[in-house]
Amino acid sequence: MKKKIAIAFLVLVAGYITWEQVKGNIFTWYAVHMMARETEFPATDKPDQLTLTWAGDPATTQAINWRMANLNKEGWAQYRKQGDTAAPLEVKAERVALTDKALRNDPTIDRFTAYLKDLSPATAYEYRVGDKAADTWTEWRSFKTAVGAGQSFSFLYLGDAQVGLEYYGDLLHRALEKAPDISFGIVAGDLVNSGACRNEWDVFFNASSGVFDRKTIVPCLGNHDYQKQEVPEIYLSSFALPLNGPKDFPAERAYSFVVGDALFVVLDSNLPAEKDQAQWLEETLKNATQKWKIAIYHHPAYCSAPNRDNDGVFDVWSPLFDKYHVDVALQGHDHAYLRTYPMKAGKRAASAAEGTYYVVTVSGTKYYEQVQHDYAEVAFPEVSTYQVIDVTPSRFSYKAYDYDHQLRDEFAIEK
Repeated sequence: MKKKIAIAFLVLVAGYITWEQVKGNIFTWYAVHMMARETEFPATDKPDQLTLTWAGDPATTQAINWRMANLNKEGWAQYRKQGDTAAPLEVKAERVALTDKALRNDPTIDRFTAYLKDLSPATAYEYRVGDKAADTWTEWRSFKTAVGAGQSFSFLYLGDAQVGLEYYGDLLHRALEKAPDISFGIVAGDLVNSGACRNEWDVFFNASSGVFDRKTIVPCLGNHDYQKQEVPEIYLSSFALPLNGPKDFPAERAYSFVVGDALFVVLDSNLPAEKDQAQWLEETLKNATQKWKIAIYHHPAYCSAPNRDNDGVFDVWSPLFDKYHVDVALQGHDHAYLRTYPMKAGKRAASAAEGTYYVVTVSGTKYYEQVQHDYAEVAFPEVSTYQVIDVTPSRFSYKAYDYDHQLRDEFAIEK
């Protein structure tokens, strides 16, 4: 290493390359040789890591994301209504190469996204992806488009997966066994521990296989998904998400969508809460006509662990939740279960009609100490949970279960 640095310095003095190039070469060498990793799940010439997301209207569109080895091949998706015997429709996927130089055994892969449009609401479809030229395809899988206004639906909500991804995967599959008819699943940030390490994402997608290739995942960004990167490249390359977020704000970090009579607003609590996000949040909530309003973000407004206050979220977003009456805020980050009373202006409200429920959960195996808070109606540490939420035009029903399907918390809101 010393020899390499000496040579680099001599070349710099000679004027052949800049100091920035020297630093870049040293960092690359260090990353490749000193921080090298291997993935348990290297890509092959067969598509895998199939994942459903929404980049448009959940009732009429579906995005399909997957990966293959870096073979410079085209990717295609075929789809049709479930049970239809007609020839399937075809969509060519967008392809982007993704490189992690520190991976010894699989540094570069290709990620694909196919966008299905003009679908029918509340309708089951089947799809497969593959290499059209070689006529090689995955098996057929199915999904169902979201319902429209006036119809009921259910979804999952999970907190941080991050550490213990195999356990998270087991919990996720058990949640689907409990609630097989869910429309989608929310993961409130920190999907992995080191967001710049693709081997961790490979474990996450392997653990999620069998669920999020059939049910849409709704992710939001946690601090570990960034891992001190300005641009969370692997996260953004893995999920095709709505582009309807704040103007002049990084794309796919904050967005909104509507299912049934519910508005869902996803925020990036890693970036400043004020200015762009706050203005967009207020406009989105003010113009909403839906009966239910749900916020999703990572850093909690009401913390569970000690000394974890997030002033920007509490001071900037919570007043907007109060002003436009957000029903529930789904959060992560603190790794110990907590649900508040309905809260307004930092105080307990008389009922859910006047306040917002704030929830913190964890789905992996990394747990934090918990302290007593007077705003907590239900709180317990060192338990991973999944949440099944049923939404009808007149009722919002929330139930939290542990790994053994034991009911640990529940509440309902009537309107």
